[in-house]
Amino acid sequence: MIWGSIMRCRFPAIPPGSFTHSMSLQILLFTSCSFDTIADDAFQGLKNLEYLFIENNRIKSISRNAFRGLRLLVHLSLSNNRLESLPRSLFLNLPAVKHIDLRGNPMHCGCPIKWLMQWKRGVGKNIGLWPPLPCEEPAKHRGKSLMDLSEKDFYCVNSSLVRRWAFKFPSLSVQSFEFLSDHFVAIAHPFEGRCTFLEWDHSGHVFRHYDSIKGVSVVSCLPIVIGDQLFVVVAQLFGGSSVYRLDPSPSLISPFRLLQHLPDIRKPNDIEAFTTGDGEHYFIITDSAKSGASTLYRWDGRGFYPHQKLPRWYKDTDAEPLLLSGSQHLIISSSSQRPVVYRFEDKHLRRLTDIPEAWDVYAVKHFTDPEDGIFACLVRYMGDSSLVRWDGSMFKELQQIPSRGSHVFQPLYLGRRWYALLGQDFGYTWVYKMEKWEHWEVEDGSEREKQKGPLVPMQELKVVEARAFTSIRVRGRQFIFVASFGGATGVYEYVEEESI
Repeated sequence: MIWGSIMRCRFPAIPPGSFTHSMSLQILLFTSCSFDTIADDAFQGLKNLEYLFIENNRIKSISRNAFRGLRLLVHLSLSNNRLESLPRSLFLNLPAVKHIDLRGNPMHCGCPIKWLMQWKRGVGKNIGLWPPLPCEEPAKHRGKSLMDLSEKDFYCVNSSLVRRWAFKFPSLSVQSFEFLSDHFVAIAHPFEGRCTFLEWDHSGHVFRHYDSIKGVSVVSCLPIVIGDQLFVVVAQLFGGSSVYRLDPSPSLISPFRLLQHLPDIRKPNDIEAFTTGDGEHYFIITDSAKSGASTLYRWDGRGFYPHQKLPRWYKDTDAEPLLLSGSQHLIISSSSQRPVVYRFEDKHLRRLTDIPEAWDVYAVKHFTDPEDGIFACLVRYMGDSSLVRWDGSMFKELQQIPSRGSHVFQPLYLGRRWYALLGQDFGYTWVYKMEKWEHWEVEDGSEREKQKGPLVPMQELKVVEARAFTSIRVRGRQFIFVASFGGATGVYEYVEEESI
């Protein structure tokens, strides 16, 4: 047999047509070479080649048609290289191949390599395959063999948000909730002065009007479900805020009945509720007035009553309940200080720390990834917004996101991954997709690294002056409501298509 051996070579790649004058070769060996790329048609002309060994090199990428023309190739070895993935249909140009050796390659068992598993169980089931090293990434598959995974272990989709409906009036807040197995959305209309409640119509497959609560300059409507009771906290700029209770009695014109007034809040900006580990229910209203005090209210079985007031003069704009190390915490954003992290202990909020280098933050919204920990989206009206991560003792910045007059940077869990929606007053709304990112430790002062990160732009929504986002799952579908201060309230549907 006619063979050729190339060892310790120093060329950077195997270019197309490298062997057009070596048609008689039957065995070809590359070993200990420095090239990292194999281009399309690299072995063009080797019509009689039966054995190809490309071993112990530094190969990182192979073009899809690299082996085109090798119709007599029986054995292919790519062992001990640096391949993390292989292009789809790489082996379709090898009709005679009997053995493929991929040992020693640190494969990433994500969507780009899913085809190899499918090929081995289908067209390539009679071909001997020596699998690569156990999976390096993602973390949930680390240490597993690629061939031991099933199709359900891969999440390979192209996703988008598709506009379905629009409601005429501008809005400041949207909040989805479930009550007695039905699905609702509460919308605050400031100019109309009311809270509107929409209910999912299971027969018409649309959201229909359920009822509304009249008010004056309504800025937020927060539904709170306690057992089989539904309460709604309505925050207003004038006339004080109020709490309503649902009482669906046939004798009442409206099912929502006024339960109590909350006169202490001068300029409410946000309402958030949480339930402690011992089952007690609280909500907090942030007060953005110059001398206002954000107030924590507690449910005592008959009503909500002031439980604790936070320090005055900070002009609080947002509250965000979250769990850190299994215990209840609260982040308060203010106009005149960095976001403060409070720990809830002994039934009181006690200051724990603040978020460093986070001045002028209007609001904080957090999310928890089971593999990578706790993150928070910090939104600024002036300056870039940012993504931070909890390291066990403090939040550290990971990524800066360009924003132009933003009031909301909201994480949402759509499908099987996290997304973040950034609303802007001087531009359209952007949807960012949360990707796997390995460089969690960012050196201080590394501005170049802060421009990169796990949030990747995915889609632009033609919505201006967005103020809030919420998602709701109904009968296998997922809808996203977008509150816009300068336009109609939009409803989008999250749609997935399997990627090839």
